[in-house]
Amino acid sequence: MKLSLHNIRIMIKKEFALVMRDPKMRAIMIVPPILMSLVFGYAVNTDVTNVSFAVFDRDRTSTSREFVQQFVASPYFDMYAYIDSPVEALRLIEKGNIDFYLEIPNNFGKNLKIGRAIALQVILDGTDSSRASVIQSYINALTLSYVQERFTNVIKIKIMQRSQFGNQVGSIELIPRYWFNQDLKSINFYLPGVIAMLISLITIMLTAMSIVKEREAGTMEQIRVSPLTPNEYIIGKLVPFAIIAFIDIIIITAIAIFWFGIPFRGSFIFLLACGLIYIISALAIGLFISTVSSTQQQAMLSSFMFFVPAILFSGVIFPIYSMPVVFQLITYLNPMRYFVEIVRSVFLKGTGFSYLWHNIVILIIMGIVILRLSVWQFGKRTS
Repeated sequence: MKLSLHNIRIMIKKEFALVMRDPKMRAIMIVPPILMSLVFGYAVNTDVTNVSFAVFDRDRTSTSREFVQQFVASPYFDMYAYIDSPVEALRLIEKGNIDFYLEIPNNFGKNLKIGRAIALQVILDGTDSSRASVIQSYINALTLSYVQERFTNVIKIKIMQRSQFGNQVGSIELIPRYWFNQDLKSINFYLPGVIAMLISLITIMLTAMSIVKEREAGTMEQIRVSPLTPNEYIIGKLVPFAIIAFIDIIIITAIAIFWFGIPFRGSFIFLLACGLIYIISALAIGLFISTVSSTQQQAMLSSFMFFVPAILFSGVIFPIYSMPVVFQLITYLNPMRYFVEIVRSVFLKGTGFSYLWHNIVILIIMGIVILRLSVWQFGKRTS
């Protein structure tokens, strides 16, 4: 079907005029992306810090105090108090004053010196299972580090003794490094994914509600008798929202980089190009929602009914690999999943088309299929 560029241009101007004239629409364009990116940037943080703990030291020796000092010196732990009984510790956990308590047994120092196995009891507040798991890993790492340090000191003494007799003893030192997110900050992982989430919310809701709003106002009847074809109407309707979403990507990305200091190692042009491809898919979904909704309330509710599962199955918050196999298969039908992978890879790894081409191809196919289905459904609804 032949398209009239003149009709499309007039439709685009009309839509921009409507958007700029409506205070609510102007607010939705700019304010929510900025506020939500700031809120998510500060709120979505799974880093475990300020872990409060108490110690029940039965040994009360310099060795036990040295062991506790490993926790005190750590930036992740805050010493609450030494306590005199496990009952007191349990009371503090119930009140929420501490996250865990450490019980050091009798003869801790003596058994450590002679190399005998020692059982340390750690009672954690398991209310928040993920936080408790991370705290346990911190405790294990500190305990292992303390034991290794003492073992290394013993080995050094042996080496010095042997070196006096001309014997050479080698050593191995493990030096770990973390690529792409060397500080292991959770915000560096989550905030780029939030870009996909916010763009989806804005484009889907704006598109769905805008078209339904015209249907409620009765202007659809005028569209039917106008020279505009359904395709020209849809293109003219979607282009302004695509431009708005494109600008929002730039704003949210700038906030992530310059406000929160998220590392950006990829190509900004490549990110915008992928964002434009994803915007088409999101706009098509909003268009489809508008075809099954009769009122703005229905459009808003339908948008949220799609949006919530889309977030859950995108990997923005919950890792896909930890989901049951059935739900992992469902995630392949979610366009947001592919754009989240693209954004995180561009931000943290600096990868480009050669590594992400399959995500891009799938997004293009999904965008075309959803858009064609939406246009067909829209044509049925308006005919």
